[in-house]
Amino acid sequence: MIKNIVFDMGGVLVDVHRERAISRFREIGVSNAAELIDSYHHKGIFLDIESGDIDEDEFCRLLCIEAGKDIPRAAIEQAWRSIINPPEACKLEYLLELRKTCRTFILSNNNPILIDRWARTSDFSPAGRPITDYFDKTYFSYEMKCVKPGVEIFRKMIDDSGVIPAETLFMDDSLNNIRTAVEVGFQTYLVRNGEDWRAMLDELLSS
Repeated sequence: MIKNIVFDMGGVLVDVHRERAISRFREIGVSNAAELIDSYHHKGIFLDIESGDIDEDEFCRLLCIEAGKDIPRAAIEQAWRSIINPPEACKLEYLLELRKTCRTFILSNNNPILIDRWARTSDFSPAGRPITDYFDKTYFSYEMKCVKPGVEIFRKMIDDSGVIPAETLFMDDSLNNIRTAVEVGFQTYLVRNGEDWRAMLDELLSS
């Protein structure tokens, strides 16, 4: 029986647009953006900010060095925002109903520019509610100092939340992340970027 559901953010809760983000970062001067930005696992300073090895200020400083010029913070924030679409209202409303019968969590490789300046604000949803209103707890890599698909981030989430892996469904769009989730004992579902997973969850939870 499924008692807990763990959602990835990018590719599950919100659609990911890698090529659009690459284009935006190139526009502000990051010519090698395609080498650094990945749909599942960034590289270089883009990975460093998600793993918590550097903070927002250091990321922006290093990005300016990478570009060879000063880049306004607002431009960097807008470039990061371009990697995703806002969440669909129907999915968010579904999550509110889901919380009545299941514990729900986010486990996401992410960064403070997207999360602290957008997801945790009223700009996140059409209803003016932050991401924290839709989940029992959120787990972000930059705060946990480790990233998926490494097993450490899963272990930390399990220990903190108290979930029993066998009673927990993990939903992610990365096969590597799914493999680690299976390793720690989660039930899993591999999501296609942009998929409407509500009917699948209804069927699974009713069986």
